[in-house]
Amino acid sequence: MEIIKTIDTITDWINKNVCPKVQLKEPLDANVDPEKGYDVKKVNPTAFSLFAPTKEKLPPRIKSEVPSVVVQIIEGSDRMTSHNRRLKLQLSFLAWNPGKAREEGATKYGRDLDGWKDVWAFLERTISEIENAEYMDDVRLVKEESITFGQFQTEGQISDLYPYWGAWAIFTVETAISRSGKAYQNYL
Repeated sequence: MEIIKTIDTITDWINKNVCPKVQLKEPLDANVDPEKGYDVKKVNPTAFSLFAPTKEKLPPRIKSEVPSVVVQIIEGSDRMTSHNRRLKLQLSFLAWNPGKAREEGATKYGRDLDGWKDVWAFLERTISEIENAEYMDDVRLVKEESITFGQFQTEGQISDLYPYWGAWAIFTVETAISRSGKAYQNYL
């Protein structure tokens, strides 16, 4: 259960310490008319554990699965002699942005290709908060390991999901292993 607890701890920590500080556009899934623009509504992103739920399975207080970040496990290892566990985690970010304001202070927006900046600002804010905290509740960021990041790709090409924009970050965390010790009782 410690693996599940760690993933949930990181997810909860991001929901408390990062998501309230970020405002991104709420998706308008209807076709956006480039002539008329669209009415912008900004929302805080949500962090999810392992998978982003579909619209039908969202928690009651969440209106959209985007913008979001999903905390996913890539691999883990137990260090038995030091009684700690390391998990390599991936954060998968997703934002929606078909364009920007045509003029300063406008509420209507027009189509362009600068929406990618939203997902990268979200990623950068998240990494910065994690690096500055060092501990996310009782989970330690392993600073000796690099934090890597990039864009999702398909067959070596950057994935184009306009007006959705995605990016990822990978980092390593460490927690204590709590074992009952029953298996070792005969040897002590």
